[in-house]
Amino acid sequence: MRGGRLQGGFCRPDADSREVLRLCVPAGLLAVVAILLAVRLPLDYGTFLENNPALGLPLASERVPGLLNIVSIFSGFCGAWLLAAFLTGFSRKRTALSMLRKGYLSVAAGFLVYAYAVLTATGVIFDRSLPVGGVKADSVLLFYWRWHLLWPALAALTVAALGYVWAWRRAASRVFGGDPERGPAAGDLVLENLRTHGRDPRFRKSMLHSATLHLLVIVILPFLLQFLGCVEPYRVPKGSGNPVVALVKVIPPKPKKERKKKYIVNPNSAISFLIPHLDDSMLMQKVDEDTQVTYQADPNRVFNALGTAQAGKMGAGGGKTGGWPDGMENAKVRFIRMEYNGPGWDDGMDPVKRADLNFLDTFHKLTGFKVATTPESHPVRLLKKYPKGYAPPFVYMTGDGGINVPAGEIRIMRDYLNNGGMLFADCGSPRWDRSFRGFVQQLFPGESLLVIADDDPLFQVPYAFPNGAPPLWHHGGNRALGIKHTGRWVLFYHPGDINDAWKTGHSGLDPKLAEGATQMGVNIVYYAFTHYLELTKKYR
Repeated sequence: MRGGRLQGGFCRPDADSREVLRLCVPAGLLAVVAILLAVRLPLDYGTFLENNPALGLPLASERVPGLLNIVSIFSGFCGAWLLAAFLTGFSRKRTALSMLRKGYLSVAAGFLVYAYAVLTATGVIFDRSLPVGGVKADSVLLFYWRWHLLWPALAALTVAALGYVWAWRRAASRVFGGDPERGPAAGDLVLENLRTHGRDPRFRKSMLHSATLHLLVIVILPFLLQFLGCVEPYRVPKGSGNPVVALVKVIPPKPKKERKKKYIVNPNSAISFLIPHLDDSMLMQKVDEDTQVTYQADPNRVFNALGTAQAGKMGAGGGKTGGWPDGMENAKVRFIRMEYNGPGWDDGMDPVKRADLNFLDTFHKLTGFKVATTPESHPVRLLKKYPKGYAPPFVYMTGDGGINVPAGEIRIMRDYLNNGGMLFADCGSPRWDRSFRGFVQQLFPGESLLVIADDDPLFQVPYAFPNGAPPLWHHGGNRALGIKHTGRWVLFYHPGDINDAWKTGHSGLDPKLAEGATQMGVNIVYYAFTHYLELTKKYR
């Protein structure tokens, strides 16, 4: 049979058939990539402008949309040409070989057009300091964007270059047209030059080794390392606790009001100048008394480290030992922080300020639970490494500048939150507030941060906060915000740099306010543990 021979009951391709496959298969793969680019580019650009509407006019003024349309049309043309070359290549006609060569060559032209569009668009964003996702690009971020957009095109260009050289070999000419020539063709000479390293093998080898080493260290190793990493399964303390909190009515002393001076013009006058003031009425005094009543939590009525309180220790199940029935024996409460490309992601977590460890130490004193004694952080991508049912019930994120998280890691974070986890976000600066709001739009497209009501369970147990979360430094506003999914808060956003209150010395904050900030953190841990264990019970 043509194109193969029967051996042992199987049809194995002969040398000519293998030559055809080597030339046609790469063309078919490149055709699929080019067609996908032609279809996806306008859609992705439209989504990008929806998420960043402020970029529409600046990019349009630089004719970026028209340039991207040219890229899309040219990519579609290249894809159609390569697909036709792939299909006709199996006919082994000389015209098919010519189509393959031109198809591979068109990939190089397409790469140049695409690269020009990418460099132009990112250059406009960088030169005008336009925010993308709430982040203004610096030189490092600009390089990251360009590399992220260009490396797939570089890979396609490499494949096309090899295919083009292969198509100029003497063997290819013989298979696709019966070329009687026996001497080496241009492609053979190029491949032989690469194999023997040319006229100066020592220089060529040293250059190749240097280039390979730089590529390995700068590009390949960082790319591979993002898939590596190990995590320790997260375990919640086992036991049986009680979330009930007691409220104590507190009436602060009423400040004395200064009475206004009264002037008597003429005591014998028929006209009285003694006009009564509203503050002097008994009704106003009653209103003042009622509005000054506040409520606060009494931690001695909720739990303590010895477990002697009336309501028992923190947890669920109705007992007094503390913990959760679905937890694990001897488990330690851990505080895991998210690493990302942006300044201040580890703000306050150094060995001196030790905000995270200070919080855990106080958490241990309040609850009696074992806690981790070493700081812990890892990139967002490692969230997918945790076994189901043993992921962190909450993770912490802070910073004081821009946030840059790749799209793949955003999907990982979204899956983590939708499957029971919770993001505890803490605003470290007004710039971080703007960046984080853009990050939320990428994390939950179409969703908006909601104000958490003062009577929400987050502010009720185990500590009660009648007026919501303590606002502290107001970097992002006065009220705590969040995102809900299926009736559960998956994101808690404190706008006032709560970890400043956890740092050694409390950043100069009044000790009472610092205590309230720690108690707010305890509420978040309780809420996250309880809901995570309920949602993931089937996995344990």
